[in-house]
Amino acid sequence: MVAPSNGNPAFAALIWWLVPLFAVTGAIIYVMWVSRFKDKYESETNRSVGAFQAFQRSFTENPPAAPSAASQDDRPQP
Repeated sequence: MVAPSNGNPAFAALIWWLVPLFAVTGAIIYVMWVSRFKDKYESETNRSVGAFQAFQRSFTENPPAAPSAASQDDRPQP
């Protein structure tokens, strides 16, 4: 039986060329795909951030008035 490490050196060299080639090709395709849909995702993110900031402002703007002592005395006692 022949050990697997005695394979064809040309095949090993081909693998060392193909792996980086596919990695670079995949990276280029990914960058093109992301840049194509970037505007859509940015608008959704801005809308989401804007809604969250409005939510945060709702805690700081016009806090509800605290009940006064007179209004507590007006309630009927049980």
